[in-house]
Amino acid sequence: MNFRLITITLAATALFAQGPGGPPHMRGMNAPAKTTAVQTYLNLTDAQVSSLQQLRQSEAAALKPIYEQMRPLHESLRTQEQGSGADATAVGKVVLSMKALEQQAAPIRASYQQQALAVLTPAQKTQLAALQSAAALMPAIHEAGALNLLTPPEGPEGHGGFGGPR
Repeated sequence: MNFRLITITLAATALFAQGPGGPPHMRGMNAPAKTTAVQTYLNLTDAQVSSLQQLRQSEAAALKPIYEQMRPLHESLRTQEQGSGADATAVGKVVLSMKALEQQAAPIRASYQQQALAVLTPAQKTQLAALQSAAALMPAIHEAGALNLLTPPEGPEGHGGFGGPR
């Protein structure tokens, strides 16, 4: 029984870590994103950036009802976590409900991603593939930076890209 409680708690913690605003990739979807670096890297036109931002806003609107359903579930997990005697069955039900909502959101996100990709030219899609490959290396890059094996790129205001000034 303890193993089940630990497993459910770990799953709940993973979902709980997403925070009340939904998963990290959804937070701030209505706010205009800074796009200078990607616009330069992919050679995006202003019209393409505008189209991509509009798609992102439409995606946020489409997903809003799902994430509104998730908000009370996050609160329930938070309450369970802060309580002295968490009910494994209740936590499990909340986690399963959250997972079901995430499964509802996945095809919506995939649809909007396909629409976003359709905005790109073939050359831009090739550049994007290189960017995707680099993104897969992010955990190793952060760890190498933490071990002082890499020199971080200069970020805004002269701050390094691995978490602080150098």
